[in-house]
Amino acid sequence: MTLQEAAIRFQINIEKLDFYEKNGLLECSRLIDGVPDYTEDELRRVGLIHSLLKAGFDIDSLKKYFSLPGHDGADKKEKVRLLRKQRCQILDEIHDKQQSLDELDYMIEKIRKE
Repeated sequence: MTLQEAAIRFQINIEKLDFYEKNGLLECSRLIDGVPDYTEDELRRVGLIHSLLKAGFDIDSLKKYFSLPGHDGADKKEKVRLLRKQRCQILDEIHDKQQSLDELDYMIEKIRKE
């Protein structure tokens, strides 16, 4: 399946697919004319890539994550470690935002009482 066919079928922006390919996150074979040909399994990976990018993974972390086959205990532990590390970063961001919300609520309440 070409990038154009995949974009239509999976309703994915072709620029995103191209970005994933250029950064080594998607692998493909090449047709005789050099056009990339993606398997269904490879394109199913796009959802996971999108989720991990949205969660704040950088390209290097994604490459590391996908380089781990996950078949043995060490690979699984490393994948879990990478996911937990990002989870902690998100939690820190949430806590910072919550603190900002609390400060704004305090200021609003203070102005109301004046």
